[in-house]
Amino acid sequence: MVDVTLWHGIEYDVEAPVAVEDLIKSLEANAKLLHRTGDLLADLFPGLKFESKQISVVRLSQESPLSELFAYATVMAYQKDLEKEVPHLIEQLTGVHVASDYDTLVTVMVMLIAVHGVSKAFDALFPGRDKTAIAQTHESLLHRVSALTGVAAVRIGQALNVLFTGRQHRGTVLASQRVFAPTRGQPNASIRARNGTQLMAPEAVSLAQSASGIPYEGSAEEEAPRTASEFYRNVKIILHAMDKDRKRTGWAGHVPSIFDDRIPMHLEKTQNPEAIFGKSDVMGDILLTREEDENGDMQPKEFLLVQTYLA
Repeated sequence: MVDVTLWHGIEYDVEAPVAVEDLIKSLEANAKLLHRTGDLLADLFPGLKFESKQISVVRLSQESPLSELFAYATVMAYQKDLEKEVPHLIEQLTGVHVASDYDTLVTVMVMLIAVHGVSKAFDALFPGRDKTAIAQTHESLLHRVSALTGVAAVRIGQALNVLFTGRQHRGTVLASQRVFAPTRGQPNASIRARNGTQLMAPEAVSLAQSASGIPYEGSAEEEAPRTASEFYRNVKIILHAMDKDRKRTGWAGHVPSIFDDRIPMHLEKTQNPEAIFGKSDVMGDILLTREEDENGDMQPKEFLLVQTYLA
């Protein structure tokens, strides 16, 4: 693990001063999407993980253009194999010989997430309406991220779709809308990286403005938490019988090698409750179900005891 600071710099090319409330919205939204950029990188590079420490505003200028610079302090953990598979990426993200390209990479990824999110808001608000400028911007940013990371654009698109699922779906779309708050009421506004590279032309910003005026509501189906199942063989299970009269359903337990919190345990139909009743622990195979929490992390929810190995 290594301490890393990722930089995100964005400039809003606007003609008039930005209202304080719009400025605050954009600062909070960019910070939210910086967190999500870490999630996206971790999805694109299995074995890479970010543990957030702090996001701070390093510089803020209300002069034309409006300029915001963020520092994302995080702890990055990665498998050694990644040093061989993507050495340039690891080198840059760990702060060794930092290149301007990787200053741009983080910002381009933040904007890709924002455009993806505002596109979803646009579809919800204006179904069937032409959004060519937004679609073209999305495609351009997608291919720029692909070129900078070496990951296929199709794979990045798939990871983006996953990013906008589960309990963080609505919050991510709302943050995407609020990224454009400083452009509210500003004709011909555009957005660029701090190195001057244009990220979003006025035509696309104008459509994003129209899709940002009404907060995105989403649907119950979109808000449903994600779940995932994992099979573990021959692990030690600490048992907690909840009710002597409910021997098949009244169980809880934890697996020290995997998780520490006590969660519900169910018995597979072939398992005899009498065989484990009164025992404090057993060795066995389990099917663990994880569910997404409010922060988007997958937490153990319950497990099925599939097989026991009794002495």
